[in-house]
Amino acid sequence: CEGLVAQGAKVVSLSRSGAPKLTAPWVSEVRWQSGDVLSTDLDRIMAGADAVISAIGTIGTADDETGNGATNEAAAKAARKANAKRFVLVSASKDVAEAGVDAIFGPYVKGKRRAEAAVAEQFGANGVILQPSFIYGGEEFSATPPRVAGWYGEKVESLLSTGIFRGVAAASPAALRLALSPPLAVEDVAAAAVAGAAGLAQGTLSNHDAIKAAR
Repeated sequence: CEGLVAQGAKVVSLSRSGAPKLTAPWVSEVRWQSGDVLSTDLDRIMAGADAVISAIGTIGTADDETGNGATNEAAAKAARKANAKRFVLVSASKDVAEAGVDAIFGPYVKGKRRAEAAVAEQFGANGVILQPSFIYGGEEFSATPPRVAGWYGEKVESLLSTGIFRGVAAASPAALRLALSPPLAVEDVAAAAVAGAAGLAQGTLSNHDAIKAAR
């Protein structure tokens, strides 16, 4: 939201929590709405939207397929109905699926696949899909959802971006490649999403470097 406000956009944000507990000047420039995408009147929320960014997702819940799939299907369908020109989806690296972790994260992977398919169906070439591996940011560590603090993630990103780690990752199977993929700062992912909403980034940004380059 902060990046969109900085670009002069009129921003409406829908989330279960509503307005954040922040005092930054940009916060007052956003119209904050509290609600669940599966039960909220999305026609009202998205009326007049030029672009929609979805960072909807769950992991480790009782129904991650719905939390990642049905939710984004509803958002993409509503955005198309509202005649939005572009739709940006924050998804996940394809290495998550290829790493063979379906036994643990099967519903999560299925949900992400459904979300990406919905964007492709509703928006075609005007859909932008971001596929980061891990995203870091903030000041705290968290297990649910998985998150590392900004200062720590920055060090890990710097280390895994070096040539030796990139070389090992490129020659590794998906599970190890995923573990060795440089994480991305939440600010970089947000900037790429803003670029996609503005029509400055297109297609599927499937790795760390593509997402960084789009910002």
